[in-house]
Amino acid sequence: MMKKLTAAAVMVALSLPAMANDAPDMGSPTEVYNYLGLSYGNFGANLKGMRALSEDKGEYDQKTGILFEVKNIFNEKDKNPKFSGLDPATGQPTFDDEADNRSYRLRYGTVNTKNGLGFSVDAVLADHPFYGTMSVIQAGPVATIPVGDSLLIWPILYAGGVIVEDNTEQFAVTPGQVVGQRMQSEGVDIASTIATAMMYVKWSITDNIWMLSSYQYTTELSGKSWEDDIADGGLQLQAGVVEVSFAYQLTPKQNIRAYYTDASDDDRYWVEFNYAF
Repeated sequence: MMKKLTAAAVMVALSLPAMANDAPDMGSPTEVYNYLGLSYGNFGANLKGMRALSEDKGEYDQKTGILFEVKNIFNEKDKNPKFSGLDPATGQPTFDDEADNRSYRLRYGTVNTKNGLGFSVDAVLADHPFYGTMSVIQAGPVATIPVGDSLLIWPILYAGGVIVEDNTEQFAVTPGQVVGQRMQSEGVDIASTIATAMMYVKWSITDNIWMLSSYQYTTELSGKSWEDDIADGGLQLQAGVVEVSFAYQLTPKQNIRAYYTDASDDDRYWVEFNYAF
């Protein structure tokens, strides 16, 4: 259901008439403009884009937009084993399925172009190898801080929750046998409340070459641990993530970027082309 809603939102965003946009700052994570980006790397093909919902207007000069992203569109790469239930004979977990490598993101953001302050809501939908469908939804403020003529930083602080699929039926065993209670999701609920601190840094090397890097750290506030192993009742997700990209601005509305990120399963890298409308 969530996948259908995400796809529908993307189609609606792209079908709306485009708003006029002068050349945007395509290296800014808080810039609001219409664009599409397509990339390919060692973890498959990705699609992303943004729909600008408003222009600067009024005394507040507020701009608002929705960003969408689909990673690994064709569900490529070797897949992690996925929990499929307990062996009725031994009561041990079995992993006869495969986790989907595709993930979806929607991010709503609004920013004041005069003072650089803003707010965003970020939602990610993915397939967890043990808990099934997992949604991570957070919201929080963002600020723009210039440091000299060629360096900008954007601190972001998110808070929200992790919603996981009901996997209790997969723990059905013989009466009186208790197995893996800590690993159950106990129904479709908020498995954890979490907080994420992020920092983007943009360094303009020349007028056409720039680097954008980010670091984010996520921890649980309550519920299941973000980092702990599944066997210990945690979500077993990566807490600290670093991403670095170098870009060359081909034209005021086109650029090409090379990315690297240190994912927990394997380092990821990809090349991306972006076009602003």
